[in-house]
Amino acid sequence: MGVAVSPDGKRIYVTDRHNDSLATLTLDGAIIAMLEDSAFRTSFTIPNLHVAATGQVFVFGDKYVSQVNTDGKKLLATVEVDGCPKSVYFNVDNSKLLVGMLDNDRMSEFKTTS
Repeated sequence: MGVAVSPDGKRIYVTDRHNDSLATLTLDGAIIAMLEDSAFRTSFTIPNLHVAATGQVFVFGDKYVSQVNTDGKKLLATVEVDGCPKSVYFNVDNSKLLVGMLDNDRMSEFKTTS
């Protein structure tokens, strides 16, 4: 399960690894969007969610990293990675996502969708 807050503090994002889903909530807990995708599936108990300072939302599963729109209603892009993603970092300067792997010492770099 992962939990993150949007930079403006208006949305809370929560992943559910058992249902391969991302819920987007208001600050009072009301669900405003629910997005399910098999790419979100992870067999590890790791926070599989990252919200960048720019507001971009990233969800990662066992083999994929997905970018979701800020409303949490639509997948913008999904890429397959070589390994199991463990952590991500969004580099604002070059709009690239750095992905660290759980099962090896490699990192992958991806250009993101604005």
